[in-house]
Amino acid sequence: MRPRSAAGPPSQIQLPIERVIVGTTRPAVGGRPARQRTLSKGPGDGGSRNASGGGKGRSTGRPVQPVPRLLLSRKEAAASLGMSLDTFERRVQPAIKLVPCGQLVLVPLGELESWCEDHAHYLAGAQ
Repeated sequence: MRPRSAAGPPSQIQLPIERVIVGTTRPAVGGRPARQRTLSKGPGDGGSRNASGGGKGRSTGRPVQPVPRLLLSRKEAAASLGMSLDTFERRVQPAIKLVPCGQLVLVPLGELESWCEDHAHYLAGAQ
C-alpha cells in the first residue's frame, strides 16, 4: 500500500523534483560549447543595430537624390494607366514587352508609353 502524503489525494503519484539551477545552459551537442541565449532588445534600445541613437551608422551628410523609375510592377503599370490589374493583364500585357526577373514581372515605361500612343485615337464627333 502506498503511503499517504499531505500534498494531495492518494490517487496522485509523487515524482521526485529535480533541482533546477538558474543560469546554466543546456549541455553541449556534438562537442561544441552551448550558446547562451540573450534577450533581444526592442527598437530604440541601445543594443539594437538599427537604433536611431547609435554611435556608428551611415553618414547622413549627403542627401540621396530620387532615382527615376525605368520599370514598374504590373500593379503599378495598371494604376498608371488608370485600369485594374485584371484589365491590364487581359488587354495591355499581351501587346507589350515585359522584363521577367525571377517570379517578378516588370513593365518598361517606354512600353506603356508606346501602347498609349498606338491605342490613342479620336472619338467620333468629339472635338
